[in-house]
Amino acid sequence: MSQRSTIALVVKRKNKGEHDQLLTLFTKRYGKIECVCRGIRKKEAKLAGHLGLLCVSDVSFVLGKHTKVLTSACDREHFSAIKKDLIKLKAAQRIVKLLDAYTITEAKDEAIFNLVVGALDYLNRREMTMLELKFFLRYFEFKFLSLLGYEPEDKTIMRAFCNEHIALSEQELDTMEEIFDRHFRDIYGVVNM
Repeated sequence: MSQRSTIALVVKRKNKGEHDQLLTLFTKRYGKIECVCRGIRKKEAKLAGHLGLLCVSDVSFVLGKHTKVLTSACDREHFSAIKKDLIKLKAAQRIVKLLDAYTITEAKDEAIFNLVVGALDYLNRREMTMLELKFFLRYFEFKFLSLLGYEPEDKTIMRAFCNEHIALSEQELDTMEEIFDRHFRDIYGVVNM
């Protein structure tokens, strides 16, 4: 069995058996993958602190008969400011749910990895009003749709971001969210978000 290593964002965790978890990771080198992490739910598990949701870690895994098995992890970033703020946490959850729902398993895309990790880092470092947070999420959604190959024709959010003196109200940003959600649904149909 050959070992593979990469940087990964923990997107989802699902209990499996008594002590194991199935982790959905979005990696820089391999795209979205699922790995079994054996014994992570035991009290003395060494990997548990390195594989929390929204955690960026250096990981290694091997290819088993039917699944990938995580062998090591060392955290790089926990995004602790996001986890302490419920509003930021909801925004981060939207980002990773979009990532999970609209990326294809094992389709490498370093640009998407960089966009998502960069967005989480920005969200972690910045204090934002609700209006700024909604603006930030619409900007992320536009960039994400663009990287998926479905760039919306209306570029208002981009012009506003580039300081073209366009002011967007909270209602306009909410309307954009509905429009972007329709774009996402058009990609693969209705996805549970």
